[in-house]
Amino acid sequence: MKRLSSFVLLAALSGACANTRTSSAVATRPFTPDLARYFDDAADFIEDVDALGGRVAADWRRQVRGLAAESDLIVAVRVETVTLGNDNASSRAYRLTAAATRDPIYGTLPSDRRIDLRVTEGEVGFNAIHQNERRLQARTYLLFARWYDDDGTPRAHWHLSPETEALTRRVREVTGANDPNAPRETVVQQN
Repeated sequence: MKRLSSFVLLAALSGACANTRTSSAVATRPFTPDLARYFDDAADFIEDVDALGGRVAADWRRQVRGLAAESDLIVAVRVETVTLGNDNASSRAYRLTAAATRDPIYGTLPSDRRIDLRVTEGEVGFNAIHQNERRLQARTYLLFARWYDDDGTPRAHWHLSPETEALTRRVREVTGANDPNAPRETVVQQN
């Protein structure tokens, strides 16, 4: 009987721990108002901003430089779930679960390779998510995340952009990250 109760206790504890995420997220620097320009808790849906030209393309390049330089995590993701609920009695909030599809370009993923994202009504990115919630699950995005401390819990301020070769190339240039799938040259003999 003592063995059975020990087994039940062990099973209960392991079940409780199974839902606990091991997070590598740490807020290492304060989240300043300047960073909010980049990490707007929103998504954009334009695949080729450069084709638009002019000021829009210049602003986008500046945005990408800022995101790439200030992110704690940059990774290709698919949005698995989009849910709308209440954060408190008066405001609605979207919660997105983004799952990494590749190894990160920069930073470290949580052990389960999922990142929880949220945006509350009244915040800059809420309407972009609200108007496009079905589109969010239709493609792969590059996630730019910056961790902040939310009463002792690390959370992400974030931005999603469609994953394209051009965007990935620009991000790698800014971060200095190498593409692990890129062809490599090997010098076999030198004269």
